[in-house]
Amino acid sequence: MKYLQQLKDDLLVKFESQINPEKAHLFLVNGELPANSGDINYVARFLFIDCRDGDPFSLLTYIRKWFESKGYPVPDLNFDCEVIDAETYDMTIDIGLMDKLVINVSGDYNLCPPKIWSDAFGDWVTQDVADSAVP
Repeated sequence: MKYLQQLKDDLLVKFESQINPEKAHLFLVNGELPANSGDINYVARFLFIDCRDGDPFSLLTYIRKWFESKGYPVPDLNFDCEVIDAETYDMTIDIGLMDKLVINVSGDYNLCPPKIWSDAFGDWVTQDVADSAVP
């Protein structure tokens, strides 16, 4: 889940003239960690207030490409947008996520990195393993 803070930081850098850091918020909502599973399901919700950009879809496409570039599965993005004027809008973006946790006996946990299909290995592997097979 720490990667979401990195996504927020990257959004603030990429859209620094459009997004005020004081008006960009990240929430984790509607989470569930079933008793019999290490799969945690939740929604990451970004709230951007007073965005100064005439193109709200630029945020959505950036988020999609960000997940791809980091080797994460591309999640569905749901959004609501209130258009204030031709250059200003408020936007809420919901990102449905599932992370795998290994919960240790002591109660601490490790987040498992996402896996992708590798034709070279013929199996699901982490991005770093898949990259090692590239000539």
